[in-house]
Amino acid sequence: MSVTRQCESSRRRAQHQGGPIDQRALAERLEVDPSVLVGILNDLERDGLADRRRDPADRRRHNVAITEAGSAALGKTNAALDAVELGLFSGLSDQEQGVLRGLLARIDTHADDFDCQE
Repeated sequence: MSVTRQCESSRRRAQHQGGPIDQRALAERLEVDPSVLVGILNDLERDGLADRRRDPADRRRHNVAITEAGSAALGKTNAALDAVELGLFSGLSDQEQGVLRGLLARIDTHADDFDCQE
């Protein structure tokens, strides 16, 4: 499994464990602002790829679930990513891919930790 695919696969497993997920929890897991997620979910719902429903236990909250059409689209997208990554990483041995995976895992991607003053 390629480096990018492995990271994406881990993220999807975390997101889909247990079925629908609370919209705020999803924003946290994806590390996006809740207002940005609303726009994304609006588009996904419009296209029939995701479904938002009020939480029966707390009507103030929304739960998000992937639809059958969303799962099918995700499968097609993952297949396309696999094909692209196969080509991108074809020049690297399994050992080299492992080294690259290890190096990429050490990169700090939390933008909040950086002070960008000019």
